[in-house]
Amino acid sequence: MTFTLPTWWPRVLGLLLTLWVTLPGVVRPGEPGFLGNVNLIFHEAGHVLLMWAGEVVMLLGGSVFQLLVPAACIGVFLARGERFAAGLVTLWLAHSLSGVSAYVADAPLRELPLITGDPDTHDWWQLFTIWDALDAAPGLGRFLHALALGAVVVGIFVALWDDLKERE
Repeated sequence: MTFTLPTWWPRVLGLLLTLWVTLPGVVRPGEPGFLGNVNLIFHEAGHVLLMWAGEVVMLLGGSVFQLLVPAACIGVFLARGERFAAGLVTLWLAHSLSGVSAYVADAPLRELPLITGDPDTHDWWQLFTIWDALDAAPGLGRFLHALALGAVVVGIFVALWDDLKERE
């Protein structure tokens, strides 16, 4: 008698490992872990790539690129019909979105550590100050965090879609 594992077990293992990497940073946005450093690279690249477009666009560019890179990867995987990979990358997007939510919510306090060390370089503090809307930061931060939590659910569902369809 030989024991064979079901065909879906590697995908479940991959999903569990991805959740292990992403979920702590989604649940505790102020503690982004390893993946936060990956997101930071794309965040800073967004500033550099959009420096030519003016101050507001350059300031927004960090958060936009931090979200755009995983979103573009999701799009590529979906276009190729690779739902499992798209679902896993959606968990990365959730992590990144959670990081942006923490950054937005921190604007009035400016307590998050910045790579410059200068709280006056806080992107969202500068943006909300320009827009005279600093009091909107906590609410927008909570909204973005709720979107991040929703993206976790969507990511899990998309990753498991093919396996769920097989069971019907």
